[in-house]
Amino acid sequence: MIKLSSTHPHAFGMLVTALGVLVFVPDALLLRLIGGDMLAVSVWRGFLAGSVFLIWSYGISNAPRPTLRDSLSGLCLLVAVLEGASMILFCASIGHTSVSNALFIFATAPLIAAALSWVFLRETVPIQTLMAIIVSMIGVTVIVSGSFGGTSLLGDGLAFLNACTVAGFYVALRKIGPKNMLPSIGAGYLIGAVCVMPFADFQSYSPAQIGYLFLNGAVILPVAIGLLSIGPRFLPAAEVSMFTVLEVILAPLLVWFVLGENPGGQSLIGGAIIICAIFAHTLWRLRKEQHKKL
Repeated sequence: MIKLSSTHPHAFGMLVTALGVLVFVPDALLLRLIGGDMLAVSVWRGFLAGSVFLIWSYGISNAPRPTLRDSLSGLCLLVAVLEGASMILFCASIGHTSVSNALFIFATAPLIAAALSWVFLRETVPIQTLMAIIVSMIGVTVIVSGSFGGTSLLGDGLAFLNACTVAGFYVALRKIGPKNMLPSIGAGYLIGAVCVMPFADFQSYSPAQIGYLFLNGAVILPVAIGLLSIGPRFLPAAEVSMFTVLEVILAPLLVWFVLGENPGGQSLIGGAIIICAIFAHTLWRLRKEQHKKL
């Protein structure tokens, strides 16, 4: 793997990103299998993932790393807070709506990040990106319209807040630039777990649920985040976006196949609109980047 990164960096980036996405695919299914109060799940998930990140950053990895104080100051603190909030909001949204709704709405995060970059970083938003944002918001509206009068409207709203939080996370990372943010991410998970603990309804878990929880928090979340943090160093952002769309497609299908959780017609229609908007926007960005190289 290390040799591939130097001899074929583009192939290495594709491999690492694809692995990160595939590791993430069972995430929502495991949350469903754990069950119970999702705020309690987010507490354990936060403690497990946060501990793994900090142990890796300060006890195992030889990579340059900031002090824990630096990781919790300025924009690094904002990154930690946003990542911790995202972890809580994702679990909460899964607890109040379908996996398909939560992930389809979450998929709008990169486009929301483009809008936030225009507001806070004064970056120009191309007309193609603006059109993709408008179309994706239409998709979100279609999904949410299917929840009116039902119990999943709260979950759809939490999923949209999650997308906005992740978008803010992207913008903060872009402002910070190339820097090891894993310690901040790990600290963010721990902060989120501590903050939500008073509101969680803790219950006893079966051995199977404990196993699912450990796999989810201590393995899948840190491994996937770690791999996906490497990919953008070797790939254009558009190619990374193309891979991450696969999770939005595969994860609901996996939950549907294993647990029979039917997304419903409006969720599928709205999700298709969002995915088509992101896919078309990604193709446009890839073509634009290829023209720059010529």
